[in-house]
Amino acid sequence: MPGMSTVSAAELLDAWEAGWGRDPLRRGLALLGVARGTTPAAAADVPVGRRDRGLFALRAALFGTAVDAVSRCPECETEVEVAFDQEELLGRLGQADPEACDAVTVREGDREIRVRMPTSTDLAAVLDTGDPAPEEALVRRCAPVGEPAPAADVVAEAWVAADPLVDVRLGVGCPGCGLAWEEPFDIVGYLWAELDAWGRRTLLEVHELARAYGWTQAQTLALSPWRRQCYLGLVGT
Repeated sequence: MPGMSTVSAAELLDAWEAGWGRDPLRRGLALLGVARGTTPAAAADVPVGRRDRGLFALRAALFGTAVDAVSRCPECETEVEVAFDQEELLGRLGQADPEACDAVTVREGDREIRVRMPTSTDLAAVLDTGDPAPEEALVRRCAPVGEPAPAADVVAEAWVAADPLVDVRLGVGCPGCGLAWEEPFDIVGYLWAELDAWGRRTLLEVHELARAYGWTQAQTLALSPWRRQCYLGLVGT
């Protein structure tokens, strides 16, 4: 992905720490900031679909493309495994429309209205105010100032048509009762869960190797994951 930088283990630990105790939106910004070599504040102004495309690219670089998740049937509450390859998913969704990467045009009556694609800054503003109608509030933020905002459902359809990553949904079927439904897939939450597990494992590795060899965190992280595992296997022998 253009703008994607090589991420070190130390930078990932910093992003993990920065996102700790924050809401999912801010966690996503911390991750994207690391991936792009910029700040979370700068990442907040990236359109949501482009943001998530960057997070998919970061995840592929860190953990691979296979996704294994679990959903729950809304009818019988059976746990349903959801497994797919994210590259195949992204291929089916297609690329964002280059003509509408930053804004879309919707028609309402005899009006044509240019509406910005939503950014994390827009989402944060709506979430922080606790607006009882968040979809309408989001459209109002992205519509031209001083003009009546178009219908939220019309704008939402236009956003997804321009960039399908604005709202990723997976077709899921229950093996128990046969119910079929669409499950939203949140790359921010999924990637954060993987990073959290990785961060905990990495700190344990640093702790064990520091205790055994007296190495600093920087010295331990400078080793490749394979070599760290080799040294860990020697501890206690």
